[in-house]
Amino acid sequence: MQNGLILGVIFSVNFLISTSKVSALILLTYIIATVIVIAIYKFAIRFRDTECEGAISYGRSFLYIILLFFYASLISTVVKYIYFQFINTAYLETMFQDTMKLMEALKFQMKSEELTQTESMFKPLSFSLLYIWSNVIMGSIVALVMAAFIKKEKNIFNQQ
Repeated sequence: MQNGLILGVIFSVNFLISTSKVSALILLTYIIATVIVIAIYKFAIRFRDTECEGAISYGRSFLYIILLFFYASLISTVVKYIYFQFINTAYLETMFQDTMKLMEALKFQMKSEELTQTESMFKPLSFSLLYIWSNVIMGSIVALVMAAFIKKEKNIFNQQ
């Protein structure tokens, strides 16, 4: 959970930087994404070596990485909610308007109930909670690959 807190802070900083309109800061978000992947790898290796006595299965390392993403997502979701609700209240409205302009440009017709559902997704709480699942899905994809590099079988010569 401590590593999830650290990742949550990194996720939050990455989000806050991504809301900027400055191109150099937007590029920094890609660097931070790389730092996140490296940090997850280091955390998982440290977990394997300290908590699991040097051996970990693919499934356990996969689950550990998903849990890291989940805890980090919870922390960053709180930050996102505060940002959408109190700091930049026009952010989601602007995003909704941009989405509607795109729908018009694509000549996609929406019924009134679909429009209402779409509009409700752009509320601070629902939009923030959506980030939890998107981060967990992204974490699952990372975990599928990374768990293969982290797994390590027990050495039969070290068993007593």
